[in-house]
Amino acid sequence: MAAQHALQRWFPWAAWPWIFNAPMFSIANGKMAAEVTKAGGIGMVPAGMDPRPESPHIAALDEYLGTASQLLGHDSSSGKPLPVGVGFTTMRATAEIYKVSAVPVIVKHKPAFVWLFGSHPSAYGELVVAFTPSGPGGSDAGGHLWAQAGSIMTLVPEVVEALKSEEDLKMREIPVIAAGGIVNGKGIAAAIALGASGITMGTRFITCPESDAVPYVRRAILRSTDGGATTTVSQIHDIIPGYPIYPSPYSGRALLHKGIQEIENGVSLEDVTAAFHKAKEEGDESRLVTFAGTGVGLIDNPVPAGEIVTQATTEALEVIRKLKSVL
Repeated sequence: MAAQHALQRWFPWAAWPWIFNAPMFSIANGKMAAEVTKAGGIGMVPAGMDPRPESPHIAALDEYLGTASQLLGHDSSSGKPLPVGVGFTTMRATAEIYKVSAVPVIVKHKPAFVWLFGSHPSAYGELVVAFTPSGPGGSDAGGHLWAQAGSIMTLVPEVVEALKSEEDLKMREIPVIAAGGIVNGKGIAAAIALGASGITMGTRFITCPESDAVPYVRRAILRSTDGGATTTVSQIHDIIPGYPIYPSPYSGRALLHKGIQEIENGVSLEDVTAAFHKAKEEGDESRLVTFAGTGVGLIDNPVPAGEIVTQATTEALEVIRKLKSVL
C-alpha cells in the first residue's frame, strides 16, 4: 500500500486506478494530456527525440505544456505544479544537453513530474538506483520496447518481486506502472491483479480526437483486428523510414505493412527503402509505419481522451467488483 499512498501524494488530482497516457512522440500533446488529467487520469506530453536547444522538439514541448497550462487554468507563478508530466527518452541525450534545452522549459511551466524512458539491461541488478515510479513495458506494447521481452503477465510480477527483494528498496515507495497491451478496464484490472499500482495506455489514445496522429494511422488502427497477428516486432520499422535512433537492445512493434512483408518475401532493404520514400513523396500513405500494440483489435471507435479514462476506470472497477462477488 505504500506505493499507492505515494501516487496519492504525487498526483492528488487523480483517481484510482491511476491511468497515464503514454507520451507518444508525434501523437500525444498538450490538449490530450489536459483532457486525461481533467478526467482523473495523469496526462503526459513527449519531450521529443532531438534534445538540442534549437530543436523543434524542444519548441513543441514548450507549446504542449503551454497548451495544457491554459486548458487546466494553471498559474505557474502560484508555486503549484502543472498537473501533467513529461516523458523523456534518454538514449540520445546527456544531462548537460538537457540542462540547456529542456530544463528551462520545465522551470517555466512546472510540470508535476518527468518520466525517463530508456532503461539498460543491467537495470535489474541496479535497482538500488532506480527512479520512481518504475514503468515496466511488456512485449504487447506498441512502439519501441525491448527486442526480447515478456508480456506484463510475467514482467509486472517479476518487477514487483525484484523491488521487494532489494534491501535498500524495501522502505522506498516505488509504484509499478504497467504498460503493454492495455486498452480497456479489463486490462487495467488484470494489471492491478498482477501487482501494478497503475497503468499506461498508448495505442488506445492514438485515435482520440485530441491526438496528432495522421488520418491514415487512425484508420489503420481502427480497421485492425487480432493484434497478435496484425502487428510485428522488428527494427525494420525504424530502418525503412530512416530514423533508427534506438540502440540494438530495442525494437519496435507496428502494424504489418508493405515494407516488412516485402523484405520477408526476399525484396532487398535498399529497394524497400527506395519504394517507401518514393511513395511518401507522391503522397501514398500505404507504406507508412504505424506503431501500435497488440490491443488494436479491441479498438473499434475513436473516443475522446477524457472519455477513454472515465470508461476504462468504470469498467475496471466493475470487473474488480465482479471478481470480489465470486469469492
